[in-house]
Amino acid sequence: MPVRRPRRAPVVLLIAATLAAAAPAPAVARGGDGDRVRTERRCGQAARVRLELRGRDGEIAVRFGLERGRARESWRVVVVRDGRVVQRAVRRLDGSGRFEVRFSLRDLPGGDRVRGRAVGPRGTVCEAEGTLRG
Repeated sequence: MPVRRPRRAPVVLLIAATLAAAAPAPAVARGGDGDRVRTERRCGQAARVRLELRGRDGEIAVRFGLERGRARESWRVVVVRDGRVVQRAVRRLDGSGRFEVRFSLRDLPGGDRVRGRAVGPRGTVCEAEGTLRG
C-alpha cells in the first residue's frame, strides 16, 4: 500500500498570503502645489513611525518621526528618495518618548518616492514610505 504524504501547498499559500497582506503599502498622492502624503505605521513593541511629505513651490517638506513609550533611547535614521540617501541622523527620544527629523528636498520632475527607516536599540526597525506624484 502506498504511503500518503500530507499536502503542504495550502499551508505555504496561506503563509504567503498572510505575509503579503501584512506588508505596508506605500501612501500615494498627486503632486503639485499644496499636495500632501502622510503615512503612519506601528512597529516593534509599542512604537509608531510617521512620514509626511508636502509638496509646494518646487520643494518637498519631509517630516519623519517616531513615538515610543520609552524615553532617551538613541535611534539611527536614514531617509531615501528614489533609491538615494538624502538624510542620515542619530536622534534620541525626548522625555515623552518622541523624536522628529525635518528637512526639505528639491521637487524633481515626476513622482518622488521617499522611505524613512529608523533602527533602535536591540535592532528594532521602523519604516514608513510615501510617494508624492508629479
